[in-house]
Amino acid sequence: MVKKIATVLVILPLLILLLAPKKEMVYLVEKQLATQGVRLGNAHIVPTLLGVTLEHPTLYVKGIPVATVQRLSLWTALVYTEIRIEGIHFDASLQAYLPKQIDRVRIKHSLLQPTRLPIAIDDAHHNGHGEVKLGERKLVIRMHTLPKDSPLKRYLKHTKEGWIYAKRF
Repeated sequence: MVKKIATVLVILPLLILLLAPKKEMVYLVEKQLATQGVRLGNAHIVPTLLGVTLEHPTLYVKGIPVATVQRLSLWTALVYTEIRIEGIHFDASLQAYLPKQIDRVRIKHSLLQPTRLPIAIDDAHHNGHGEVKLGERKLVIRMHTLPKDSPLKRYLKHTKEGWIYAKRF
């Protein structure tokens, strides 16, 4: 009897992960983003084993195209979720404020630390890490490498640890 219960407790979460409707997960995220005026458009949704990948989505904020993304992957294992964004190309109208492109951004969430979202930025010119502290409503990003002519410098503060962006929301 105990073996049967233990087997069910192990297999049931795995089946939930494998058989979960992946496209509906994307629609739920889009619905939540829409309340903030953010929309993902023109995306091709590709379900994967433990998540979903959006190919070539365009990010709109208040109806204005802000960026095009090569690939956005959402991977989840019930207690751990990871979002990988690859090939972010910002709109030409924003290049005075943002870099032309960023190669990779990774955001993680774990139920073991539910109020903390680690962020990693990996690019040939912009390299850094940071975190969103949901409990404190604070975003902190530390940039390790930054080109001399980077448009991000106007938003960052230079310290011994490098360039830091800190903002409360």
